[in-house]
Amino acid sequence: MLNEISPKAKLFIIAIVLLLLLPFIVFLLPHTISQTFYFSKDNIVLITPTSNFTMLFLAITFIILTLIMLGFKRNKYTYLITIIVIVSSLVLGYFSLLSYTAIQKTQMVFKEFHHQTTYEWQDIKEVIYEYEADAAGTYYFQTKNNEKFVIKENGQFGLDEKSAIYTIANDNGATFIEREKVK
Repeated sequence: MLNEISPKAKLFIIAIVLLLLLPFIVFLLPHTISQTFYFSKDNIVLITPTSNFTMLFLAITFIILTLIMLGFKRNKYTYLITIIVIVSSLVLGYFSLLSYTAIQKTQMVFKEFHHQTTYEWQDIKEVIYEYEADAAGTYYFQTKNNEKFVIKENGQFGLDEKSAIYTIANDNGATFIEREKVK
């Protein structure tokens, strides 16, 4: 009995381990899931939205806080709260893995949770690429139906991706405008 670790200490150790793993899980899991499950050879760029990282961070943070709460006090109410928070965190963690944006050779796909919007390149009227020196640029798309949407560059955009977007836009009759952002 004397050499056993108390339940309170076990809960705090689990919380500390989760806290130490939090950055790795939050930064790697959404990106890895989107690159694995949503990969297509037609993808020019596959973007994981920042909301995915935020939701996963919140889900794991709630679990850590719940473990700390259990470490201080354990009764039927804290167990009930723990079950509710862990189930809610698992659902939130699941939803954090569902969203992505894919610029493909034939279309652009915006998937947010269980809703997907697709724009065919033939429906794109104009693409404006706005950039600043030493900063990520922004793509502004306008469809022939005057719908507008924006895609901000991230580390996945390079010269090859920019060139592919330019080529596909021109091949499908869309106007491609590149301009420096006015301050």
